[in-house]
Amino acid sequence: MEQKLEEMSEFFNNRSQVYDERHVGAIDGGLESKRILASFLPGHTQNLVDLGIGTGLELEAVFERFPDIEVTGIDIAEKMLRQLKEKYADKSVILHQCSYFDYDLGDAHYDAALSVMSLHHYNHDEKADLYRRIYKGLKQGGTYIECDYMLSEHEYENPQEQEDFYFAEYGRLKREQRITDEQQYHYDTPCTVSNQKQLLLEAGFSRVSEVWRIKNTVVLAADK
Repeated sequence: MEQKLEEMSEFFNNRSQVYDERHVGAIDGGLESKRILASFLPGHTQNLVDLGIGTGLELEAVFERFPDIEVTGIDIAEKMLRQLKEKYADKSVILHQCSYFDYDLGDAHYDAALSVMSLHHYNHDEKADLYRRIYKGLKQGGTYIECDYMLSEHEYENPQEQEDFYFAEYGRLKREQRITDEQQYHYDTPCTVSNQKQLLLEAGFSRVSEVWRIKNTVVLAADK
């Protein structure tokens, strides 16, 4: 039976109660992929924007390293944000229930930006626009950290062919289910590591490095 596409916020809200356990168990690297991210943030970080923050699995290690950091979290799933708010009620966390494609990241406002297992649902054009806005929203010397499901020659003989396949399948499912582009739907369309790096460089970042990986879970650090 083929996958029935679900609207993005509905997908995550419907799984909010079991998401943490299932998500950590399903991804390469598990909880380590969340905890390692704090180590890549600049030492001077005082404020951070987290795009697609969900229930904030990565925040425990962030607050351990930066107890007084101010975190701005953006996510479309109300139920997941509610869990995060309860978990970190004693921390400086400002939450916005909206798409990060619609959120104004401002101009040179943040010391660091973070996105964890979220952007593999979007195409090159959508990412390119977001990366430009992230770059603009970071202060000089800031860093954007992206942990995501990516394709590389370590796991695939032809990662570009695999990327093309995922996008083609998503397009086919949307056509068959008569879905338009007016809403965002949950379907994995990971990009190659080389494409991810190129998109970030084209957005203005001076250096993009692969700083961690376990199989298909890859962490990129992009410096402004």
